[in-house]
Amino acid sequence: MKFTNKKSLPLYKGGYLILGGVLLSFLSYNYLVENSSLFQLYEIGFFTLLVFLVFVYWYKRAKHIEYDSTGLGLVFISKGVLLSEINNYREQRIEIPKSNLKKFHIKNVFFSKKLYLYIKTHGVIKKVCLDITFLSSNKRKALKMSLDKVVQENSSSK
Repeated sequence: MKFTNKKSLPLYKGGYLILGGVLLSFLSYNYLVENSSLFQLYEIGFFTLLVFLVFVYWYKRAKHIEYDSTGLGLVFISKGVLLSEINNYREQRIEIPKSNLKKFHIKNVFFSKKLYLYIKTHGVIKKVCLDITFLSSNKRKALKMSLDKVVQENSSSK
């Protein structure tokens, strides 16, 4: 099975533009149009902080994810959305043989979803975490079914 969330990337990049536009329009309306402060300083600070926190959340969670389970291995590639064409410093690539996957776990925490892979290498089980927050629910179900199948094959081959 092979899939990616590449079609959603323009939506993720548009989120940055929307956040910037909301903040810019709020500040410009408050100071340029009204010629006086419409809101108190603490309200402006609170709104700016809120938009900044949403921006940071979006930056940390919005990722381009590729998954490939064809062949003898599993390949997970996770890349950042913002500035990834220029400097791809956020890429996380995991390539493992299917036989090394012992179990997996998908954890839902508040507004994020994480995939935990338990991989056996050199007799030690290592836990690897991938952020799959911006993966659609259908693709998450397909990923879960594919990994379930691999884990069942590994447990039955013992």
